[in-house]
Amino acid sequence: MKTIFLTIVISLISLIGFSQEKSAKTIKYVTTFPNGEEAITIVDNSASTNLKLTSAQDFYKYEILAPENHELIHSSSNKGKVCEIDKTQLEEGTYTLKVYTDDFVITSDITIDNSSTGAEAKKDKA
Repeated sequence: MKTIFLTIVISLISLIGFSQEKSAKTIKYVTTFPNGEEAITIVDNSASTNLKLTSAQDFYKYEILAPENHELIHSSSNKGKVCEIDKTQLEEGTYTLKVYTDDFVITSDITIDNSSTGAEAKKDKA
């Protein structure tokens, strides 16, 4: 009887330990046009190594700049309204994101937090 009871208790403790894993946290940045419509949306899921960038209009390029001196950190060309940005290539911190469409340059601040993505392991291997 004691053996069965101990087995059940140990099994329950194990299940509770596994169920308390960190859950993924999602942060959504929305930048709007002056009329209130969404211009760009950036979704950062802490379980992913990528940011998802979506624009209301097709954009041909984005740039990520250091906020203190506006030095170019990363840039890429694009076709369409959606792209993914590999956040493991960026140090943790706050950046300025510029998205270039044919009609506008849309600017937004983003914060990179690689603490829950396993990005540190990828950086160490590089």
